[in-house]
Amino acid sequence: MSLSRDPLEILLPDQMSEADRLTIEGGIPGYDLMEKAGEAVARAAQDLLEEQTGSSASGMVCILCGPGNNGGDGLVAARLLEEEGWSAIVGCSVEVDMLRGDARLAADDWGEEIYPLSSGLWQDADLVIDALFGAGLDRPVTGELSELVDKLNESSLPVLSVDLPSGVEGASGLVRGAAVKAQRTVTFFARKPGHLLYPGSAYCGDLKLAQIGIEANVLDECGFVALVNDPWLWRSDLPEAIKPIEQMDAFRLADHKFHRGHCLVVSGGVSSSGAARLAARAALRAGTGLVTLAPPHDAVGVVAAQVTSVMVEPISEFMSFSKILSERNYDALLLGPGMGLDKEHAGLVSEALQQDGVVVLDADALTLVARFGMDGIEMLGASVPAKNGQLILTPHEGEFARLFPDLSHRLRGQNGRSKLSCAIEASKRSGAIIILKGADTVIASPEGAAVIQSDGVPYLATAGSGDVLAGTVAGLAGQGMIPFEAACAAVWFHKEAGKILGAGLISEDLPDCMPMLFARLFGE
Repeated sequence: MSLSRDPLEILLPDQMSEADRLTIEGGIPGYDLMEKAGEAVARAAQDLLEEQTGSSASGMVCILCGPGNNGGDGLVAARLLEEEGWSAIVGCSVEVDMLRGDARLAADDWGEEIYPLSSGLWQDADLVIDALFGAGLDRPVTGELSELVDKLNESSLPVLSVDLPSGVEGASGLVRGAAVKAQRTVTFFARKPGHLLYPGSAYCGDLKLAQIGIEANVLDECGFVALVNDPWLWRSDLPEAIKPIEQMDAFRLADHKFHRGHCLVVSGGVSSSGAARLAARAALRAGTGLVTLAPPHDAVGVVAAQVTSVMVEPISEFMSFSKILSERNYDALLLGPGMGLDKEHAGLVSEALQQDGVVVLDADALTLVARFGMDGIEMLGASVPAKNGQLILTPHEGEFARLFPDLSHRLRGQNGRSKLSCAIEASKRSGAIIILKGADTVIASPEGAAVIQSDGVPYLATAGSGDVLAGTVAGLAGQGMIPFEAACAAVWFHKEAGKILGAGLISEDLPDCMPMLFARLFGE
């Protein structure tokens, strides 16, 4: 759980090509970059085989090369491995005479036979290096190449992919035709979306990032599309209430509960109040000084019997909710978990969107907005919290598809868009910060900023987990944390709690893991 020291920027393949170009224009020959990349591949191959066999002895490696620089990296690795005492056999998808530029130089330096691609090449190999296409894939892997990839995947050999498993699209993580299933992938300078977005992430295996001489300042010109979620991005903005005493601002030691934010969570009825109670507990664990649950009158007894630190304020109708909001200053409102889908509930969402403060919409609240179609999205964009940068939506893929049908995960393969680009577009349309949940959660802002949390935790696939996340977001943002950073932090805490608790966790466990996470984070 240590703070990252790797670059957090995520580059599209075109941006990576621009970084290469700028580096070469700056005086570093392209072949020098290829030599460094090949060194990283060779080192990764040695490490992988040692882990697989338990021995540091050299072995037999088969390198499958494509026609571009990815294949050139593989050819450099083949030469270096042979110099280290390995036996290497190289196959290429094109004739050597068709190779151009640095890839042709690498073939010449290899100096040995290069065979046509076939599954027979790895018959005696201990390891296969996939250097066919990498992140620059521009067409589906079909035909004979598809059959070759299928045979490789069916073999029991460890596979190391160069840059990205062949068949995975670097910009989206989508699989184009067939794709190599790698045990390890080594990439260069920065991650690409395909390393972090599913299904591509699953094909990468263990991802290693190698630096090959490209300076970080090229990012000022080539740009980047997103960042990897990491505490380095938001730890300095975390609320004082969750910091160790010795790290607190001395003037905040005298804080009381009214200084730590007040979060209101709208609850469902007698049979559906559990989701809101989970969210309320999460908001408290996130450091909020006061949390109020607002159930219908007929559910007050049930809700009050189940909570201790949370206050209960009954609502019976839309006007009652308006009265509650006018009588108290709430720093954050959370609507949706188990709330209900009646016309009265739609009125609650409408009223919340007129309030000045953080508003988090989840679950049923998102479904209600979706029922209005484009009018619902326009309502979000015109709302007070959206205009103030304080509106946060937390959809899973199904809810996202209802809100933004043309950006649905079902259509991404057809329209060539990634989950990342869809989340950014949805955020711009709605004026809301979007947390598009999943094993590869994307957090996007209307300004185009985006963060990806990729390390999926399957133990979180349990009822109520999303309610806890929504409550954590509201709890952090309600204490004054910048809403986008609160969203990123909440997603990170949620995933880390899932990792710590592991198999058998239930949603009730997640909020109570927060104090341990805070202690670990600030102890580093």
